[in-house]
Amino acid sequence: MEHQTTQLQDATLPLEQDPHRVDPLGDGISSVALVRASGSDVDVANAARVSYGKVTDVVTERDKKLIHFLLAHNHTSPFEHNQISFRIKAPIFVARQWMRWRIHCRATKIGARQWMRHRMHSYNEISYRYVKAPVEFYIPTAWRFQDTQNKQASVGAFENKELLAIYKASIEQSYKAYEQLLEQGVCREMARATLPVCTYTEFIFTSNLHALMHFLKLRLGAGAQKEIRNYAAALLALALPHFPVSLGIWQELYVPEIKDEFTELFTKYAG
Repeated sequence: MEHQTTQLQDATLPLEQDPHRVDPLGDGISSVALVRASGSDVDVANAARVSYGKVTDVVTERDKKLIHFLLAHNHTSPFEHNQISFRIKAPIFVARQWMRWRIHCRATKIGARQWMRHRMHSYNEISYRYVKAPVEFYIPTAWRFQDTQNKQASVGAFENKELLAIYKASIEQSYKAYEQLLEQGVCREMARATLPVCTYTEFIFTSNLHALMHFLKLRLGAGAQKEIRNYAAALLALALPHFPVSLGIWQELYVPEIKDEFTELFTKYAG
């Protein structure tokens, strides 16, 4: 059976016309673009059934029940025989939260043999050692309050023009210092230390379904920061058409409310 690989991003299209690219923060700068999807739900079914020497070319109702069973009972290895890559443009503070999820190892011992299972994400990021940072910053449209129950979370929303002016002035001062250092001959790798974490960065993010679902389960959680939740929802919406059975079942099992919360996003990109 031929392995399915699809190249997706069209860099010539405006963002609003590209069916494989989302602006998750709605500021015309942020971006999640699906670059490549390799594999399908058929690969999941075949990986699960290889123990019995079975091979299929299409996903049957029986296969759908099998995939549901695998996801419901955390039998995850059949979801690792695929690859999906995204090009991400995000504020540095979002990227640093994101890249915490690189590798997870589990060691099990069977008799005298020890096996290591790796759940991996791969990243390559633009370097502001090599290029000058762009004048692109995340400016929130509203502020949130600190959650008094969950120390790492935020709640509510309010507007305050005075606070926004303070925020923007801080960014302007930081970038002015950055440019002044460069103008005086300071190397990029040192001058970049003045940049605020709301500066945009770009990176390629590659994963498999198992690792992606683990990431999404954490970053779509109620306690996750709003900005990275928007990115996680964009990942799911763009990947869903390429693995509709696996991701559709996973979504119903673990984040059933997401399609209602991000209705416009899923209607446009995931049907």
